[in-house]
Amino acid sequence: MLPAVSSEPVTAINLTCKGSGYLKYSGKTDIGLKRKNNQDSFTVISRGGFVSAVVCDGMGGAKGGNVASSLAVKVYTQCIKTEIAKADPDTIPAAEAERILKSAVKKANSVVFEAANYDIELEGMGTTLVSVLICGGRVFVANVGDSRLYTYKDGCVKQITNDHSFVQYLLDKGSITKEDAKNHPNRNIILRALGVNESVEPELFNFNDEDYDILLLCSDGLTTHLSDEEISVVIEGVQGKKTSLKKKADTLIEQANEKGGVDNITAVLLEK
Repeated sequence: MLPAVSSEPVTAINLTCKGSGYLKYSGKTDIGLKRKNNQDSFTVISRGGFVSAVVCDGMGGAKGGNVASSLAVKVYTQCIKTEIAKADPDTIPAAEAERILKSAVKKANSVVFEAANYDIELEGMGTTLVSVLICGGRVFVANVGDSRLYTYKDGCVKQITNDHSFVQYLLDKGSITKEDAKNHPNRNIILRALGVNESVEPELFNFNDEDYDILLLCSDGLTTHLSDEEISVVIEGVQGKKTSLKKKADTLIEQANEKGGVDNITAVLLEK
C-alpha cells in the first residue's frame, strides 16, 4: 500500500522554532506564470533539537510531477522523524547524521519508484530533492538533482550543492560558459533524480553553524531568473531596516515572477 498524498500542495508557511539555540524559518511555493499546476513541495520540521527542511521539484507530466514531489517530501520527512527520535542532537556523530540522510533519501526514492511503476499514469515521474538536517552545531545536506542550497553570511551568498544536470556537466568540462548556460537549450535535462531508478545516490555536504547566518533551499524556478547577486540583495534586505524572513521569501518569488516566472518557484529560508 502506497502512502496517501494530498493533491493540494502547501503554498506557504511562516513558522518559528527553538532547537539548538534559536532558529526561525519561512517558506513559500508559487505556481509561477507559465505552468498550469505546482509540482514543487516542501516541509520544515523541528523536533527535540533537530531541524529538518526539504524541497522537491517534481517532473513527469501534469499529474506525475506533483505526486512525485509530494510523496518524496512526505516519505523523506517521516523517515527523518523516526530516525531523530532515537538520537541526541548534541552528540550525534557526523557519520550517523549522514546515514540518516541517506536512509531517508533511499526510502523516498523507493516509494516514488514503486508508485511510478504501480500506476501507468505516473510512469516516468521523478523529483529533485535538496535537504538539510541541523543539529549539534552542524548542518548536514543531501542533494539529488538541480534544486539548491545556499548559505548567506556577511552580505554574500554561496551555493553549497552541485547541480546534477547536463548543463552543469558541460560547465564542469569547460565546454560552455556560465553565460551560455543561462539560455542553453538542454538546461532542463537532469542527470540524477529521485524515483526514476531503483536506487539513487545523494551528494552529501556538511558545515559548521558559524559558516552561515541564513540558509536558502530553493527549486530551479528561482535560480533560472535570479543570479546569486540578486538573491543576496534580497536576503540582505534594506540596509538599516529589518525585513522578516516571510518578506524575503515573498520578494524572492515576486522577483522571479517579474522576470518571467517560467516555472514553479519555491524558497525556504532558515535563520539563526
